[in-house]
Amino acid sequence: MVEGQVGYHRPENVRRMSVEKNNSIVNALNKTKTELYPDLYQQQQDRQREMQMAKKQARREEEKLRKEQELKQKQIKEERSYDRIMSGEKMLSNAEVEASVDNSAAEAYEDDFF
Repeated sequence: MVEGQVGYHRPENVRRMSVEKNNSIVNALNKTKTELYPDLYQQQQDRQREMQMAKKQARREEEKLRKEQELKQKQIKEERSYDRIMSGEKMLSNAEVEASVDNSAAEAYEDDFF
């Protein structure tokens, strides 16, 4: 049997009809008929490449957003941190304030602070 040929179990049950062709319609269809033989492998490769590039672009954008968020969080953390204010050289101990018995020097320092 030839590829694409239709076979029946009981050939006596097959009904055959003869139909006359309308040549004007067939000719019009044949004029507009185009047969394409695309390179399916190349089309598949192009599509896969496009999908891969789209995924890479999405990953890059996601990475960029993540880095921006990390930077923003770092800035917020730095703004809320007391590290800039509370450094060792800016701090004074009680011994350095020249504390006296009646604490007048400490009170003067506090008044000067406000």
